[in-house]
Amino acid sequence: MHALVVLAGWVLFVWGWERVASGQPAVGELLWLIVGALVLVPALTLSWVLHNVGIYRRKGPRRSSALVALDYTHDFNGRRIDADWTALASARRVLIRNDGGHKRFENADPAPAAPTVPAAAPATPLPRRDQHEGAH
Repeated sequence: MHALVVLAGWVLFVWGWERVASGQPAVGELLWLIVGALVLVPALTLSWVLHNVGIYRRKGPRRSSALVALDYTHDFNGRRIDADWTALASARRVLIRNDGGHKRFENADPAPAAPTVPAAAPATPLPRRDQHEGAH
């Protein structure tokens, strides 16, 4: 059923562009399109609402979200995953390296090294203002 709806959508899309490209005004076709949309869209919306109401009546209200396993050792293509998720949680940018059968997640902006303090030159005390003025 889904494939037929998608195919019908593409047929309508191509047909519509053919109509635009031909440059022929077709008020009657436009009227049918508007009336069809005014009937079809509410009908589809109503059927979707009724479908969801039926699910609610059969299963009752949701009490929680579905439980999902948090074990992410392989992606959907079967590549092994290597990542430190706790360290990446605070990363500003994450770099993803794909090496064939292995996918590695890395912090793209690693923490900078601790700043080094250069050896300070011996400080020479500045003369006090009142001592400086008295020298004149």
